[in-house]
Amino acid sequence: MPMSKLLPGIGLLAMSLVFPHAHAAQSIWPAHPTPQSAMIADYRTLVCTKEPPAPFTGSLRLQSKYDQRDASKSTLRSSPDADSERIGKQVKQFVGGLIYASKRFQGAKKPQDANMALACQDQWLQRWADAGALLNPDATGTGMAARKWALAAMAGTVLLTQAASDGKLQLSDTQRTWFTDLGELVIREYDPRRSASGVYFNNHDYWAAWAVAATGMLVGRDDFIRWADGNLRRGLAQAVRSNQGNYAYLPLEVARSKLAANYSQYALVPLVLLSESARANGLPWSSQDQQTLDLLANFAARTVLDPADLPELKGQSQSDVAPYKMAWLIPFLQRNPGHALARQLYDSQDGEVDNYSQLGGPIKAFYSPVPGSRS
Repeated sequence: MPMSKLLPGIGLLAMSLVFPHAHAAQSIWPAHPTPQSAMIADYRTLVCTKEPPAPFTGSLRLQSKYDQRDASKSTLRSSPDADSERIGKQVKQFVGGLIYASKRFQGAKKPQDANMALACQDQWLQRWADAGALLNPDATGTGMAARKWALAAMAGTVLLTQAASDGKLQLSDTQRTWFTDLGELVIREYDPRRSASGVYFNNHDYWAAWAVAATGMLVGRDDFIRWADGNLRRGLAQAVRSNQGNYAYLPLEVARSKLAANYSQYALVPLVLLSESARANGLPWSSQDQQTLDLLANFAARTVLDPADLPELKGQSQSDVAPYKMAWLIPFLQRNPGHALARQLYDSQDGEVDNYSQLGGPIKAFYSPVPGSRS
């Protein structure tokens, strides 16, 4: 076997020796009894009524949707790449089917519906796992991004289904190996960015970290959790405090011009979830860490509520932010119900900030209601 193939495994082994496994990786969404979990029988005896799309095993040499001549990467390409769109659609159909099955299970009123939903999620996963889908190492930077986004969504939706099934949904050995291989591949692709010069360490790296952390929770890999935590720490270290000290921003997200508000929200989603991962898995989380996150939340909220008052935006009007990109508010307000600006942003959207497919679907059901909110 080539040394290049061995090195990532050696690195993870070394991490395991330095940081002994105290316990298996803990999900931020613990398993719990639900009406649906009480309906579960042997769902593997059922045959899903809907076939998954063909597993994608080809090259991920995708092109960005943004015009690379624009330094802010905020202008869409005039003519999208047809191959990239075709591949993206195939992967999205698969991920969408997994999320639909999870939602169907969580909303099931009858045992037949609950068990069929689990059967479909299980059989779709098995089909792509058997084929080793999305594991082709031939990938552009955009292809690597697509892989990690897909992994974040897939691992997330299975974690949510496991939680709502009281842990009764379990991965097969093949599925577990497939998720593990995908997590290790994302680490190999993104780990060099942590030390390379001239690399913009940004939202891509935060999302790669969340994809790896979610996978670690799914397959019980503490080393995945710790690797992801390293990206969280670097992300927090990138926060720049305002002169008044009442908010902080991420310069590389603000540099996205009219998309600064969008990317400030987008970056916070994995950072907030990674902070939850740190707590759930016994990693350090200090009051200073929380203060930095609170200040980033202040800025993100103000980019939507009052962007004209932020000199960092340089008067650039901001594109509308889709409410689901504010899904970070759900876990954040669970921890910080008194955070004024986060609560104001949540209320401005009537609490409808859920159902982000890149997280694996709706997460609000796994948190207590925000006090005094209508949703």
